[in-house]
Amino acid sequence: MAPHPWQAQHWISALRDHVITLACLRLGHPAAHAKGAHLLPHDLSTALEATLVRSLTAAELHRALRATIAVVTAELERSRPELAPRLAPMLAELANTPPGKCR
Repeated sequence: MAPHPWQAQHWISALRDHVITLACLRLGHPAAHAKGAHLLPHDLSTALEATLVRSLTAAELHRALRATIAVVTAELERSRPELAPRLAPMLAELANTPPGKCR
């Protein structure tokens, strides 16, 4: 199990919440408290499903983190293309960090 699995789960979920907010803002849907989440395109909703943490094992947390980073990167490219090239390498490095090595 990861050293702080509940904290990791919390951060992954918070990052997903931010992606939902960014996507809602980009598409003109209500953003507060994910009120427009049900209006997001099917492909984005499907990608967001993969970000759900299914257990607190290190492997599962890392899988969910990688999925979340993929969704974040894609949303950055759509909503803030000027930031995507600067942030994508850092996000990729985090996604490729072996489980248990994130600090």
